[in-house]
Amino acid sequence: MHVSHDRFKYNLRIFRKAFLPWVLSSPRHLWMALSLFGKVWKKYKSSIRLQNRIDYPIPHSFVLSLTSDCNLACDHCYARVYDEKKVLPSKVLESILRQASSLGCFFFVLTGGESMLYPDLLNILSRHGDSIFILITNGTMVSDDVAEKLACLPHIIPVISLEGGLEDTDKRRGTGVYNKVINAFDNLQRNKILYGFSITVTSENVEQLQKEEIFGEKHPYGARLGCFIEYIPTGRTPNLSLCLSSAQRDSFRQWFLKLKERSNTYLIHFPGDEELMDNCREAGKGFIHINPEGYIESCALLPSSKYNVVETPLEVCLRNSYFDSQQCSHDYEALENHPCMSHRQGLNYSVFD
Repeated sequence: MHVSHDRFKYNLRIFRKAFLPWVLSSPRHLWMALSLFGKVWKKYKSSIRLQNRIDYPIPHSFVLSLTSDCNLACDHCYARVYDEKKVLPSKVLESILRQASSLGCFFFVLTGGESMLYPDLLNILSRHGDSIFILITNGTMVSDDVAEKLACLPHIIPVISLEGGLEDTDKRRGTGVYNKVINAFDNLQRNKILYGFSITVTSENVEQLQKEEIFGEKHPYGARLGCFIEYIPTGRTPNLSLCLSSAQRDSFRQWFLKLKERSNTYLIHFPGDEELMDNCREAGKGFIHINPEGYIESCALLPSSKYNVVETPLEVCLRNSYFDSQQCSHDYEALENHPCMSHRQGLNYSVFD
């Protein structure tokens, strides 16, 4: 597979379906986008020059788990592995962003727990306007005031999590959460913000998702980005029965591909689209995860307590992690219907190959 060529086509589709309509929706958006892309392009070129001089790969994406704390108690959440609340110190977050910037990195996915619980988060991110942040949130804290602030910060793209419709969302996330999520979508749409949605696909909601009339509309939830993520059994209370069966996965994949073809929203399915992006082989080199305690991990499902950005410069952590071979294996990987691409393709390789 020509990964670089496929990734270029992948990025082009994202720009055409997600970013371009927003960019062209107003002169203000066009000006903001040109300013942002100019800064990002400068960092990208810096990264390319630096990569030619060092002996380890510079990640193109950082996934930062800011906190394990959350205002919801969703069943089987992977962030609930901690016995007590963990929060990445703000000085450490600022340091990570500065050090990553010096390496030419510009793409960050912020998650939790609930990322919006992180103290002063929007103000911190406002000082890093030369990077793009995907802000994963449950949406319950996205008030109209928050949406107004986000309207001035085009480099922050909120992605709101839900389970599909009212019944499935409230069952997993709590009574009344679905209506709060829809209110958040309304606030974002009213303030003309580029945003997305994320849905965890389980054996309990997979059939209902394929019936939801809302996905037949032109813009699902008004979002320009949409992500469907198959449930992975992890966390303190993993539930193996929530994994999709082979038949459910095949049926959902076919439905998703048809939806993706007719939708003007850019949609992605994990792990179904991982082969295109080669994400699993990218673990630890193309993207890395930093947990709330500051430890670098090749994948959120492969916890590590070896290299910590609180104690060691980011560049040293990245280099040491790359040369420290680890096997891509975790609990429940041997399950026949496990969603990880590495298992489904029968692969057995180091995450740093």
